Amino acid sequence: MKNPLTALLLFSLIVPINGCAMKWTPSWQDEGMDRQLTERSAALSEKAGKLFLAADDEKSLRASIEAHEKVIDGNPGDYYGLKMLSTQYILLGTGYTGKRSEKSEYFHRAMVFAERAMYTNDHFRTLVDTGMKPWEAAPALTAAEAEAMFFWVTALQYEFKEGMTLAGKIVNINWMQRAQLFLDHIEQVDPEFGGGAVEFARVICYYVLPKSKGGSKSKGDAYMQMAVAKGEKRLLPRWARGKYYYPIKGETEKAFRDMAWVASRDFNKFEDLYPWRVHFQEDARRLLGESE
Repeated sequence: MKNPLTALLLFSLIVPINGCAMKWTPSWQDEGMDRQLTERSAALSEKAGKLFLAADDEKSLRASIEAHEKVIDGNPGDYYGLKMLSTQYILLGTGYTGKRSEKSEYFHRAMVFAERAMYTNDHFRTLVDTGMKPWEAAPALTAAEAEAMFFWVTALQYEFKEGMTLAGKIVNINWMQRAQLFLDHIEQVDPEFGGGAVEFARVICYYVLPKSKGGSKSKGDAYMQMAVAKGEKRLLPRWARGKYYYPIKGETEKAFRDMAWVASRDFNKFEDLYPWRVHFQEDARRLLGESE
């Protein structure tokens, strides 16, 4: 598989190791960033999409990733291919990778692909080309880029949870404020986006950030309720509440009930992206097995 980081990059993120700060170095080349589909890229996208809808383990997920990389090899500005690579690298990092360094690499790639997807927006591209950071240029983005913004936030939050050391989290806490800027804008341009996913991302930010930087447990609690209320057609809110929220609050019985609920659902009735539905159920069953 061709290393996607040798392809066209918008930003180069230096991932924190041993407590180092995350830094952004612009290194983009805008040649070929037209987001219009070509006949060849459309055919490749169709093939990649079919593989994605069958990605229920590491091998099939990697096959889908490889197919989507071929899409952007032929058309670096293919928005669909870019944002789909972002979510798949997040899943590869959290669902099928054990080593911290490998997780960070995949979450990094996910952020880069999300930025490249945003960069297909002409207004956003103009702003970052003049020196603005992606979170500063977020107001230029539209509902069409909501997924790219959300995947950027998700990759960052997984990097905090699974990639960074404690020292790294302390040094890079300001990045959660940057995530909030993207979440603010998603709520403005597409209030119904995500079926509770944006609201849960808010929960993470409010719980991680100290009060001096906008953190608020009470706001986090309110957003957790909103996430579940908006997520009736998604497994994510209940899975996330059971895996992360209730354990932090020491409510293990409630966490167990949420995991049991996720594990027992007919996942064909839910709207989360297919590989993520598989992950949520398999993870819930694994956690239930560990608690027995």
